[in-house]
Amino acid sequence: MASPEIKLEEQLIDVRSNQIAYKLTVYNSSAESISILGLQPNVPIGAQLLEITDNESAEDFSKKAELILELNNLLDSFLWVESEDFRANLITVQAEAFKSIFSFSGFFQAYTSIIFRRGYFETQIKRRVNSFQYKIASGGDAHHAYDTWLDTGPVSFVEPRHKQKGIKVLFQAKLAQLDAVESRLQESLKGGSSLTSVEPGSSFSATYVLRFDRSLLEPKKYQVGFNVRYKIAGGDIPQSASVATNLQISPSPLSLSIVAIVSALLGAMLRGSLGSVRKVLSQAPHSAGQ
Repeated sequence: MASPEIKLEEQLIDVRSNQIAYKLTVYNSSAESISILGLQPNVPIGAQLLEITDNESAEDFSKKAELILELNNLLDSFLWVESEDFRANLITVQAEAFKSIFSFSGFFQAYTSIIFRRGYFETQIKRRVNSFQYKIASGGDAHHAYDTWLDTGPVSFVEPRHKQKGIKVLFQAKLAQLDAVESRLQESLKGGSSLTSVEPGSSFSATYVLRFDRSLLEPKKYQVGFNVRYKIAGGDIPQSASVATNLQISPSPLSLSIVAIVSALLGAMLRGSLGSVRKVLSQAPHSAGQ
């Protein structure tokens, strides 16, 4: 029994853009129909799934990622207002990170260090700040965060001093949405419910639009993949197939513009310095003759 053919095609885009559309196609070349049980995009760190068409399950994955990001932002906002220690510690961590980066002196040293050690600087800042913050990654994490910080029950570590009812109500509402999305995803994974049926000789397509973070000065490489779960008509055992592609995102145009401007200024300063040196050297023999 032949397996379905999985193709991943990059759609026409602006090469300067950090948003890319991919078309995922599942072609059934066998003599039996197949049922697609699930399509799961493997979105790399630094990328965000913006839009999906013709795929209810993939939309749930995208919605889950969106809700998790929003819950993290709400939790940070709540703690920023509620906890004086949180504010002080976060400011201290960020200040120490930047202080360690710019602990050297001299404009030229700072310029060259930012260019050649940019990846190290970015990693250090993100690591220090992220290590201090609680990150929600699932519905269970979100419930734990609510019980620990937002709830006023006995599990909460401290009685809130500020009435942030708006944030608490919004957090609860988004948490309920996340629970519903995770419930649908769990049912589709364990129940074998079919997203769609693909007849012999036909295909199913879904389009995904992703946005990728840029680095400051260097191209950034990513790998995007998709897992397809399917079941052949008459079969009881689900099967899976995957496809992936590599891509490279150009650096931030703003950073490149700043580097170009700084380089031009340094070049002008260097030319001015060389001009002064040549002028002094040209006058030296004349002064000696006098």
